Amino acid sequence: MSTSPRRVLKKQVLLIAVLAVGIGVFALYRVFASRPASNSAPPGVAVGSAPPAAVGYFSLQPVGSWSRLPSDSQCTAEVHYSTWEPRPENYQQNHTMPAPRAMAASFASRPRDRGGTFNPMWDSWLLPRVDGQFTGTTDEILQWAACKWGLPDNLIRADAAIESTWFQYLHFPGNASAGGGGGGSCYWKRGCGDALSSPRASTIAYCSGIATQGLLPGEVHDYQKDPVTSIGGYPYTPGPGLCPKTFSILGIMSWSNPARAKQYPAYPGNQNGTFPFNRDSTAAAADYWGASMRGCYEGWETWLNNTGPRAYAAGDLWGCIGAWYSGQWHTSVANGYISRVRSAEKSLVWLNPAFDISKQQYHCAATYGCPD
Repeated sequence: MSTSPRRVLKKQVLLIAVLAVGIGVFALYRVFASRPASNSAPPGVAVGSAPPAAVGYFSLQPVGSWSRLPSDSQCTAEVHYSTWEPRPENYQQNHTMPAPRAMAASFASRPRDRGGTFNPMWDSWLLPRVDGQFTGTTDEILQWAACKWGLPDNLIRADAAIESTWFQYLHFPGNASAGGGGGGSCYWKRGCGDALSSPRASTIAYCSGIATQGLLPGEVHDYQKDPVTSIGGYPYTPGPGLCPKTFSILGIMSWSNPARAKQYPAYPGNQNGTFPFNRDSTAAAADYWGASMRGCYEGWETWLNNTGPRAYAAGDLWGCIGAWYSGQWHTSVANGYISRVRSAEKSLVWLNPAFDISKQQYHCAATYGCPD
C-alpha cells in the first residue's frame, strides 16, 4: 500500500511536534531539577508570611533539663513556619545539611574532655547530638536550634545579629581568588572573621587543611590565596598561614591552637571539628552554638574556672554568652559583648525594617562585583 506525499508530510510534522514537546518538557524538567528543593513545613502545619513574634516562641529550660530536651523531629514540628526571609543570600547554606553522623565523627576524633577541661558529658552526650539535620529559612533554623537545646530563640537571633548581621556565609564570586577553588573570598564579618595574623607552621597546617574541605564542592576555597578587595575584605593581606578562624552566622571557631593543648596531642589539622559544617550549613552552625550554650549553662565547661573575676558556675546564661566571645568569665571584654547582645535582644533589631533589607548590609567590590 502506497503512502501519499501529503500523509508523509503530516507524519513528519507530527513527529517534529512531538519531538519539540518532548525536548521542551525535558528542558523544563532540567530547569526544575537543577533548582535546590525548598524546605516545606510538616504536613498539616500552617505557613505564614510574617516575621517572628516579638516575644519569641521558646523559653530557657533550667539547669538539669538536658535529658528532657526535645529531639530534632520534635523541634521540626514546633517551629513557627513563615516565608519571611531577611537574608535570601543564605539560601544555599540554609538548604545544606551534613551527612548523618558526620559531625559526630569529626568531634569524636577531637575529644573535648582532656585533663578535666570539660565535663565528660560534653563528649558522651552533647557533641554526638549535634547533627544539623534541618533546612528552612534563616529564622526557622534559629528557632529549631533554640528548641533543640532549650534556649530562648530571641537570644540566638540577637547573637546572630551581633556576630554576622544574620549572614551565614556571604562571599564574592569564585573569580575573586585565582586558583583558590570554587567558592570566592568571604565578606569579612558577614559569616567569617577573626584573622590569623601571624603565620606559623601550625596556622599553615590549619589554613591549608580547610582549603581542601567543603560540604559542597563549589565552596572549597583557599583563603590564603585571596586578594585584598576594595570592600568587605580581610584586615590584612592574605598569605600562607593567614585565613579566618571563625565562620557562620554565629561566629563559630574552627581553629584550635595546639599551644593550648599542653601535654596532649594537637587536634587533627589544628581544627576543633566544626569545619566545614559551620561554614556550609546554617543548621549545623546553629546546632553547634546551641550545644555550646547548653553545655556551658549546665556547668560542663570547667576550663572556664579561673578565667575571670567571678567563679564559673552553672545557670549563668549571660556569662556563657560573654565567654562565647572572649573565652573568659565576666571579664570587661566578656561583659562588653554581653551588653551588645542584650541591646540587640531588647531592641529586636531583626524586626527593624532596615535590617530586613539585606543589600543595605554590604557593598559590592569595584573589581570582584557583588557578594552572594
